[in-house]
Amino acid sequence: MAQLDVMAKFQGVKGVVLGDLDGAFLDSVREPNGESIAAEMGFLSSSLKEAGEALGLGVLGTVALAGPVHASLVVVRGQTVITARVEPVKALPLVEKSVETSFQELT
Repeated sequence: MAQLDVMAKFQGVKGVVLGDLDGAFLDSVREPNGESIAAEMGFLSSSLKEAGEALGLGVLGTVALAGPVHASLVVVRGQTVITARVEPVKALPLVEKSVETSFQELT
């Protein structure tokens, strides 16, 4: 998927995984643990989708998660889940903006 290659070039993105809401692994760039990440993010994205609807927020399409060492940006469109591993954490806002401007059809 061309979007993975583009996203992998964003400053701060160390790896990108493409999966679906069922947790199936579809593709990855620079991410050796793509299968486990796709499974975990598929589950997480399904849960967040339900939570967003229950809270009246609607479908949550983009979710940023940050810890002390790295962050993840999860973009959900339909059944597709794209997860970017971001390092350092302070690069997360730049990656979010890059996704927003580069993938307007996704966001």
